[in-house]
Amino acid sequence: MELRTLRYFLTICQEGTMSRAAEVLHITQPALSRQIAALERELGAQLLERHSRSVVPTEKGLYLRRRAEEIVGLANQTEADFAQPDEIVAGTIHIGAGESEGFRVIAQAARAFRDQHPNVRFCLHSSNAIDLIERLEHGVDDFAVLMNYQNIDRYDSLRLRPTDAWGVLMRDDDPLAAQETVGPADLGDAPLIVPERLWLNNAPSNVLTAWLGNHASEVNVAATFNLSYNAALLVREGIGRMITFEGVTPAGPGTGLEFRLMYPPAVSPIDVAWKRGVALSHAAQLFLEELKQAGAS
Repeated sequence: MELRTLRYFLTICQEGTMSRAAEVLHITQPALSRQIAALERELGAQLLERHSRSVVPTEKGLYLRRRAEEIVGLANQTEADFAQPDEIVAGTIHIGAGESEGFRVIAQAARAFRDQHPNVRFCLHSSNAIDLIERLEHGVDDFAVLMNYQNIDRYDSLRLRPTDAWGVLMRDDDPLAAQETVGPADLGDAPLIVPERLWLNNAPSNVLTAWLGNHASEVNVAATFNLSYNAALLVREGIGRMITFEGVTPAGPGTGLEFRLMYPPAVSPIDVAWKRGVALSHAAQLFLEELKQAGAS
């Protein structure tokens, strides 16, 4: 597979028609069609469903699209790294992260780093740990910010000083809002909205099971989520209470929501990880030094 052909394929997926993709790529439509037909022969699979006014990826085409985005993104990043003179710190630092107030440490380090190196750009990707690790393994991201990741020893890493504290987000008219904290016995009378990583195979994870103790069998999970914004909308609509990190979703006067910490306290460490034995770009290496000075250990 040629990188150029993968770029062509991605453009077709983005534009939705051969004719518009050909215009964007500044080549003729027959030439573009021949390139894609050759790619399909090479891979032994139909990649596009061709309709009278549009083309859409097949199931195998969707798989190739995802892989092509990773390959082309990595190629673009590599070209950008080599395009900069050695005396100039420039390029893009790619960071994947879960949602956490602890990311503030990364943000503060990024601000300080940009003050020194304004030609550096940060590219952030928010997702869950499974996606972040996949992106790290494939070289799409330089760093992954992971919360309570059990296999962190597989990577080189820095532990951030803050930890994430778990709590419960609820409507401000919820009876639990009158309490200072929420205990395991308080969560059995209403549905819960739970992070995917805390609810595995229709059962609470080890972390959640340990906290709930004898009350684990009482919980009623109405929904799971991987990012918090839409989950908070479910809370607003009364679907249930949401288990989440402190500080991720605005709560308090004027928001219609309240947040209460879980007690006994439940906390998760925050680690910045990168692939062991893989050379970082010059900019990423310098940013790593900035993180160390910012208080990671």
